[in-house]
Parts: sequence; structure tokens; C-alpha cells
Amino acid sequence: MRRLCAFVVWVTLGCAVPPTQAASMALDLMDSRDFYQLIPRQGPLAEQFSTIVSSPPSPIRVSQKNAVRIALLLFGDVDSIENRSLLVAFRKRMRELNIDYRLDTYTDKSEWDGDLTSYLKITDSSPDYVVVTKLGSVQRRFLERFLRSGKPKVILYNFASPLTHWINHPPLMYIGFDQKKATSMLASYLDRQLPAGARISALILPPSYLGYVRCDLFLDEMQKYKRRVERILEVPDDKQEAFVAAKTLLKEGNTDFIFSCAQGISEGVVAALQTSGEHLLTQTNTWGVTLSGLADLESRRVKVSVLFMKDDLAIAVAEAIKLDLEGRNMPNLYVANATLMPAELDSESLRLMMLQAHHYSVELWQK
Repeated sequence: MRRLCAFVVWVTLGCAVPPTQAASMALDLMDSRDFYQLIPRQGPLAEQFSTIVSSPPSPIRVSQKNAVRIALLLFGDVDSIENRSLLVAFRKRMRELNIDYRLDTYTDKSEWDGDLTSYLKITDSSPDYVVVTKLGSVQRRFLERFLRSGKPKVILYNFASPLTHWINHPPLMYIGFDQKKATSMLASYLDRQLPAGARISALILPPSYLGYVRCDLFLDEMQKYKRRVERILEVPDDKQEAFVAAKTLLKEGNTDFIFSCAQGISEGVVAALQTSGEHLLTQTNTWGVTLSGLADLESRRVKVSVLFMKDDLAIAVAEAIKLDLEGRNMPNLYVANATLMPAELDSESLRLMMLQAHHYSVELWQK
């Protein structure tokens, strides 16, 4: 109980992360290339695991005496399409692998009201695996005790930047996308496609993980391409606040392209463009898109979207648990694929790309 009280005191004081602390975390991150160079044996294991994820499921080879217990920590709206898609894809793959399991889901509300109940419940329940879908200072502190003891085993979902501080006691697996690679790919595309004199603005996040690997990197890439970003506004990843900020940019003067650093921001920018009239030629980017949202690409309000193979993340979680139960060698890092969806593609090609990214949870994304 004393350990839990100490944790409560720490996270209560640490929920609001100052910029210096966020910057410190950014310096502690490695990209996949650095990780594989540091630990060469991880590269071949990662290639083998990528093949497993993209292959038809193969049922578990060992018999289970008891159901494996899994705690899944979700963030934001538990009924969001992202969270529901994760659950649908994960449960489907676990059934296909014939793994006997019990899944308990928890929701982190600490950012809203400082409620740490979910963290205490997870600790008290002593699961075999903890899957956390976001990593910040609070989650990092919470997980470190598990990493040191090895129980429960930790899987980081949608986070593929290994921490140097954890190199000697890593989680069972980091599972996510190379956000730097995706951002560089986006910046390169925009440099090739935007006219030489295009006026660019940007809505960026406050200091954070995504702020570091997306926003800061995009601005650096634009500077490398000698592209001037004329106006930069900092906003949270919130549709309404991004909508207000985008309307401000549009009122202040001509803007050809507004860079949106996160999906919530892009939703607000798209909404602002929709209310500004069909004559407006300003465009933005998105980070993922639903089938119903393909209209924004087709209308050219969205110039390009970064499409993440999201179902592969949930599949990877299931396959990681299976390999661990079988006692087989496995990597500590899995980087899923991401690609660009340019507005120039025809409707059928865009639709097929969406189906590929969400092949397990497509029924949710069609609504």
C-alpha cells in the first residue's frame, strides 16, 4: 500500500508536464534505426515478426493451464473509433490464434480530473500483461516498476520510439509507427507538390512526444527545403480549438496550405475549410481517414493523408503475446507500415487503401 501511495503522490504532482520535462523525454527517445544499430540481433527478429503479422494466423502451439490475463489501458473516449477498432482487431486475432485469455479494459482519466483509479486497479489485479496505448510521464513512472520486476510484462501500443533509459529493462515490445519517417515522407511530398511560392502556415502541438516527432521535425524539414512557414500557432490536439485557430489563420490573409500536426487538429482545420466556402483553395493534411472522410480528399480540401496500417498494431499485440507464451524469440520493437494517400488518386484506389489499413475492423470505418 505504501508503494501505491507514493505513486499517487508522484503522479498527482507530475500530471502537468513542464516543457523542460517534455524536452528531456524527447532526448531519451531512439528511432528504429538507432535501436537496431545498438542491438543488431533485433533487426532479423523484427523482420521475422513483420512476416508473422502480415501472414495468416497460426494457432498457438502450447497448451494453456489457465487463461492469460491482459490489462488494456485506453485513453480518451473509450467509444472512439480508434479504441473500438483496436478492441475488434485484437479480439479477432486472439480468437484466430486460439489463445485462452481474459481482457480487462481500463480508461485513463488523469488528464481530466487527476483520477488514478485505473492505475491502482491494474496494480491490484496483477495481470500477466499490461498493454498501454499512450506513453507520457505518468505512464512511464507507472510502468517502470513492472519493467524492473518483469511482472506483469509490458506492451506499448502505438509507440515505437524506444527509451534509452529503458534499454537494459525494455518492455516486452514497443509496437507502433515510425512517426519521424512518416513526417519526413509527408514533408518531402509537400515540397514536391506545392508551388514554389506557396504560403504555408502550421498548427502545432505543445511540447510532447508527437510535438517532438511530428511538429518540430516538419518545421525542420521545411527549413531544409527552404520553405518558409509564415505563421505558426500552438494548439492542443482538439477539433474545436483547431477550428478556431484555423479560422484565425484564414481571416488574417492568404494561406495556401495549413499543416496539421495531429488528427484532432486536422479535423478542426477541415471543418474550418468546409465553412469558408467552396471558392477557398486552401488545403491541409490529415493523419488517417475514415471511408466516409474520403470526400475531403476527393474535394481536395485535404491534399494528402498519412495512412497508418492500424489493424496491424492490434494484430502485433496478439502475436507478441502468443510468441511469449510459446517461449520463442521475439523483437522488442515492431514498426508497422505507413503510406501516403494523395488527393490525386481515384476514389476506388483510396477506398482500397482504407480497406488494407483496416482489414480486421473495416465495418467500423465504413460508418
